[in-house]
Amino acid sequence: MRLTSLRSKIFLLVGLTLLISAVAVMLVTEHDVRKTVVASERLAVKNVLNLLLRDSDARWGSLLNDKITTVRADRKEMVEQGALIRSVLDMYADQVVRKELGTEQAQHLAIQWINRLFKGRDRYSFVFNHDLTVIASGNRKLLGASLAGIKDFKGHPMAAAAYQEARTSGQSFAIYRWPQYSNGTGELRYAYFAYFQPWDWVYAITDNARGVVKQFQVRRQDMQRAIGETLESLRLAQSGFAFIAADDGSLVVPLPKPQTGLLQERDTHSDKTLHDLLRAIPPNGEISSFQFDSSGQEPWEITAAYFKPLKWTIVAAVPRRDLTAAAIQLRNRLAWVFLIVLVASLAVAWALSTRISRPLRQLADFARKLPEQDLSTAAPIPERISRLPKDQPDEVGRLAATFIFMDQQLREKIARLVQETSSRERFESELNIAHSIQMGLLPVPLPNEVLRKVDLHATMIPAKEVGGDLYDYFVLPDGRLCFAIGDVSDKGVPAALFMAVTRTLIRASAEDETDPALIMERVNNRLSENNPNLMFVTLLLAVLDLDSGELAWCNAGHLPPCVLDANGSLRMLKGRSGPACGVQEDIPYKSFNATLEPGEIFVGYTDGVTEALNPDNKLYEEARMVQLLTDQKPADAQAATAALLHDIRNFVQDAEQSDDITLIAVKRFTS
Repeated sequence: MRLTSLRSKIFLLVGLTLLISAVAVMLVTEHDVRKTVVASERLAVKNVLNLLLRDSDARWGSLLNDKITTVRADRKEMVEQGALIRSVLDMYADQVVRKELGTEQAQHLAIQWINRLFKGRDRYSFVFNHDLTVIASGNRKLLGASLAGIKDFKGHPMAAAAYQEARTSGQSFAIYRWPQYSNGTGELRYAYFAYFQPWDWVYAITDNARGVVKQFQVRRQDMQRAIGETLESLRLAQSGFAFIAADDGSLVVPLPKPQTGLLQERDTHSDKTLHDLLRAIPPNGEISSFQFDSSGQEPWEITAAYFKPLKWTIVAAVPRRDLTAAAIQLRNRLAWVFLIVLVASLAVAWALSTRISRPLRQLADFARKLPEQDLSTAAPIPERISRLPKDQPDEVGRLAATFIFMDQQLREKIARLVQETSSRERFESELNIAHSIQMGLLPVPLPNEVLRKVDLHATMIPAKEVGGDLYDYFVLPDGRLCFAIGDVSDKGVPAALFMAVTRTLIRASAEDETDPALIMERVNNRLSENNPNLMFVTLLLAVLDLDSGELAWCNAGHLPPCVLDANGSLRMLKGRSGPACGVQEDIPYKSFNATLEPGEIFVGYTDGVTEALNPDNKLYEEARMVQLLTDQKPADAQAATAALLHDIRNFVQDAEQSDDITLIAVKRFTS
């Protein structure tokens, strides 16, 4: 089977279409199923993790409530014992007021009583003054000690804070360690403080917190054991599991035995261990999910949250294959179904392509023999081809009818093409001749005696083979130099003819007239006499005295010329003498006068310069031309025209020339 035949292409097209469709359906189905299953499993894992967090939070809350209940009972007992101390101190203070005892004697008796209170037990009382020095205590080691360096459980100065709070509100509570070493260790205790205002004392009841702590630890271990038993029996997806890691690096609930080294495996993307990635989970309790691709094991979906009260990280780990297994199984089943459909479809396509391609081969043979025939004469159509439009009422039959019609049309149009080709070649030849004639009409170089006084250079670049711009220069009978530049309203051959007539009229009128205004009037009258197409020409005509530099000019609707001095200063010769020539007869024209100083350059131009377009449809414009001439300061007439043409070419780049470009420059030499 060759791929160059239509039959093979149809067969291949059907096969590829079915194959691409099958692959697309399988991929889309697998993607959607994978996406749905993965989303469902991830949601299930998050729900499990949420339940674990809520269960841990509930257990922790119950644990805290028990602890708070125990502490509140002890605090109530301390407050009652504090009331006892208060009553004794009030008694001694009253005896001082009644002058039964002196103040020092009363304070001494109170101190002795407090020193004997709760002596030898974990719970004892003590009193400190405003200097934060212990003056009485059931603990002999505490007598005379300074409490200024003792910090409470929150890191605040315990005695100073208790003194201020007790003076303000009457009582205070604190948890602290005694004795307190530099490493923060010591016996954990809690205390109740009250202020005795008559003597500026703070008395306290303190007790060891080991009982509360021990009870709390036992309950916490029970809590950890219950959560661990729950997680050990929990399975996520097919083979996923959950575990709990503590901040100290220990595992509250360990990983399954086959996965014991998972925490130390490194992620191939971040090069961090799973243990390091879990430490980076935000401590706000929100559930975080990420993918962990281990180089030593299969990829994992990790979902974790930080339980701040217990400093636990609760982690759920599910292998990636568990999430994609359902989608892969569905894809494999679809692949077998599509394979069977593909084989059956290819068999049908082979039979149909054979039937379709037979008449097409006949048409191909017919078309291949057409170039070998003489198409200038009629020839019969083969019978097998002529029958196809009737035997095949489908696209093949219409194609055969088109081939028969093509054979007829080719024979008719080849003769016509030969005629048109001959006519086109003759027309192109005539245009080339017209171009040569137009270029031949341009003026010849000036005599040497004139060139010693003035430097003149002109150029014309037509937009087509022939153009409608003109320039001319010649010496008048009185020895003055006459030069002109113009732009005809049309383009092509009509404009070229009108340009030639205008140039002829200028020279004819200048034979017996030297005033540029009168020359312009004669040219206008002759052009307006018989002008059925209403063509016109904008014309600038100037006469220069080569000795004095006196310049007379007439402007018939043309762009104003400019004069550039040797220092680079430029002035425009503005002034409109009248309308363009050829519009209306008997119109008077006005002449203007100026002086062209030695070294100055007169520059005339057509709108093909200022209206040149670049690829962005922006105009060259007069301002750019003026800027170029003042910046370049050309040394002679040819340099001025060359600089302008070079800048125009750079501006338009590859854009097609839209109008004729004509320039004339005249520089007067120093006399």
